[in-house]
Amino acid sequence: MLYFTKRFDGWRIAIWHVTESIDELYALLPDDDAIRSEAETRFRAPARILEWVAVRVLLCDMLDRQVPILYHDNGAPYLPDYEHLDISISHTRGYVAVALAEEGEIGIDIEQKSEKVLRIKKRFVNEDESAETLDQMLLHWSAKETAFKMLNRDKVDFLKHFHIKPFEIDESQEGHFLLQETKTSEERMFQIEYKLFPDFVLTYSHRISED
Repeated sequence: MLYFTKRFDGWRIAIWHVTESIDELYALLPDDDAIRSEAETRFRAPARILEWVAVRVLLCDMLDRQVPILYHDNGAPYLPDYEHLDISISHTRGYVAVALAEEGEIGIDIEQKSEKVLRIKKRFVNEDESAETLDQMLLHWSAKETAFKMLNRDKVDFLKHFHIKPFEIDESQEGHFLLQETKTSEERMFQIEYKLFPDFVLTYSHRISED
């Protein structure tokens, strides 16, 4: 079911909570036979099939029609039927998220609330950043995943190339903070929007090129 959606000027995001069975998801698609065949060819794990199909259901809900999703060689998704739209996709246990933008770069990431992130903190939180609580660590990881999708570059080091300016989580459990990349000569700045949910954290960003 549609769990969360938000619209902005020229871009939008949405999250689907996967409470349906795989057959119920297929039934929500106009051409379910094509999706069923592709899903069962691509994946063996039922959970992976469920996520993959749920993304197509969510996109169908957002665009009011079923459209194919293709992937560049680096794994980034694109919509051949909507060349003017930039798309970003994320999924975590039981949820999938899609972001669409008519102009510029778009990125979205959702991360399940889990203490596993505590064990890998040194891989993505650098000395200049402050992330002591579980939510702060999850937001740092999620934000860097979001920026990574927007940067669209190979060999990105989350410690070396992404730098999050210090911030405090707002009492409302949503807000924004800044992330700067140093992978490219432009050293672009991204405003990362965030929202904390009971089961996961969400980060997303939209950036229009200054060129």
